[in-house]
Amino acid sequence: MERAASISDVMRMRMEGDVAGLCRATWSENHDAAVCATAMLGSAVRTPEVVRTLHLCLTREDEPLPGLHGNALASLGRLRVERAVPLLLSTLVESDHNRRQLDEVACEALLAIGGPEVVRGLVDLCERLPAGRGYWTVRVLDALAALRAPEAVTPLLAALWGYLPDLAVRVVRTLGAIGDPRAASALLVLAHSPASDTHVRRAAVQALHALPVAAWPPPHRHSAAERLLHTPQRDPDPETARLATALLARTEDGRAHLWDVLRGAAAPSGPDCPSHAVAAICTHIAAEPGLFAVPDPDEHHALLAHHLREAAAPAVRRAAARALAASAGAGAAGPLVAALGDARIGDTVADLVAALPEPVLSELVELFTRPGGSVARRRGVARVLGLAGRTDAAPVLLSALADDTTPVGERASAADALGTLRYAAAAPLLAALASSEEQPGTVRARSVQALGSIGVPDTLPVVLACARSPHEAVRARAVVALGAFPVPEAVRALGEFVTPCAEPDLARAAVRSLRGIGGPALPVLVRLAAGADGLPEDVGHRLVEALAAHPGAKATGALLGLATAPPPDQRDGTMYATSGERRLSRSTPAREVASLVLVERGSARDLTPLTALLGPDTWFGAHEPAVQALLRIGTEEAYEHVLAFCFGTKHFYTWHVGALDAVAAARGIRLGP
Repeated sequence: MERAASISDVMRMRMEGDVAGLCRATWSENHDAAVCATAMLGSAVRTPEVVRTLHLCLTREDEPLPGLHGNALASLGRLRVERAVPLLLSTLVESDHNRRQLDEVACEALLAIGGPEVVRGLVDLCERLPAGRGYWTVRVLDALAALRAPEAVTPLLAALWGYLPDLAVRVVRTLGAIGDPRAASALLVLAHSPASDTHVRRAAVQALHALPVAAWPPPHRHSAAERLLHTPQRDPDPETARLATALLARTEDGRAHLWDVLRGAAAPSGPDCPSHAVAAICTHIAAEPGLFAVPDPDEHHALLAHHLREAAAPAVRRAAARALAASAGAGAAGPLVAALGDARIGDTVADLVAALPEPVLSELVELFTRPGGSVARRRGVARVLGLAGRTDAAPVLLSALADDTTPVGERASAADALGTLRYAAAAPLLAALASSEEQPGTVRARSVQALGSIGVPDTLPVVLACARSPHEAVRARAVVALGAFPVPEAVRALGEFVTPCAEPDLARAAVRSLRGIGGPALPVLVRLAAGADGLPEDVGHRLVEALAAHPGAKATGALLGLATAPPPDQRDGTMYATSGERRLSRSTPAREVASLVLVERGSARDLTPLTALLGPDTWFGAHEPAVQALLRIGTEEAYEHVLAFCFGTKHFYTWHVGALDAVAAARGIRLGP
């Protein structure tokens, strides 16, 4: 019996093209080496010796640990051994009755082999699915979906009702993946039937979406497809309603029905229709206004304006505003401007009005100053003026901001608009308001935010002072505003907010601002990385992202420090233990994210970022991406690092096989005659 000393010995056999040695190693007393050799044979030339060895591996009943049988099946699949198909099919079914759990690997092997025999074998299993136990039933359906086998449509349809309720969703998804129009009638019935549960109806509508558009609408014996979609269009599940709306929008009859739904929802005693279904129609009109265009659109525009004005649900009013703007253009100005006073949807409406032609915008300055208007409307108008770049409105906005008798909400919106306009002349007033403890906190916060948008250097001391304000909103907006000042004072101040004891929201905002500052912030980011251990998880992530935005060696060094630092529970030289057994320590989130960022930094000129990730104490999740990056570089030096890592591994994974195969292919090493 062959005695393979280690996994590395088997890997060397593979790199030397020693097929006979690998065949012998499958009988090694070292179980890990035997499993590794079995996996390596999947890369060999398909010879009788190799196939016979893999079959023998499957006959062994004395396997002390899992792995040998599974890798033998996988290798037969990689070699596309067609005569192994019956064995794989029986393994798939029998996995329901034993503990080897080989159903997944058997299915993957069948998919790798492919061909008519595999399809026939899986189709033959369809009639056994309703009575099947375990996961093999799901594997069969997923395999048929992956193969897109039209032969499976008829048996699946024949047995569909027997699958209800447990397997119906999987069957429906399989029919959708196959994409055969023969399944359309059954899918329409499932989507329409009140007996179908929520998940089945949604799956049916999703499967209908997967059918060829050219074959739409599908014929149905008793009712038109559009009529069967009326029910799912009003489904309590918003996603089902959205998908059914999109299907109805494909045909003229379907679109006519959607307009009828909008009419019914607008009538005082109309049929009860979920608000999300009405919103779905408006959203689709906004997305494809040309599809819903008609020669005389006035009635349709009036209907959308009615929903914008009268609908009870803000989501419907918001969607109607978008649909009206998309379909009516400048003709939507009146209803949209009137809707600026709707506090629940004001921002959305303001964004739409700001995109309207110039004549509409010219009337808004007068509307802002007109007495008697609501605060919500003036807030919306101020937003429009800022977004539209109307600097001619700046004096009016300044006047409203300076007047202490003006409602707070209106003053805050004026400050926002001035910031959006980047109106430098407003900086002195904004600075005075931000600094005044007597002003409402909302006005102060929005004023300091506007100072950041304008970025006048002389206002930096005010922003710095606001960043230390006891008022939470002022402090938060000031930290964001500091990102507009790429100077050492601002950078240092932002760094002070990124500590384990800092408020998490401020720390996140500070890192975002440092990232926006760019090059001048790099020294502080590097310093913060050195003490990132105690930072909250998402703050650590943002810090890594900020460093990743800098391509130079300093940022790379900081990322390396994060990626290769030992986890907290190893810093004292011990491993995290439980139940008396040692196991791999948990990695800090920043360590993991930094490792993955470094994968993109290695180059043929400098392999250090990648090779450092392959060290013995690095996060194991980065090993495969680092190896793949070295393989993409493709130099001999990179290949040597890959081989050294693989030969030194203590735990074998299937991706090691792919790595060795890539190096062998580059070096012209053939595993067989």
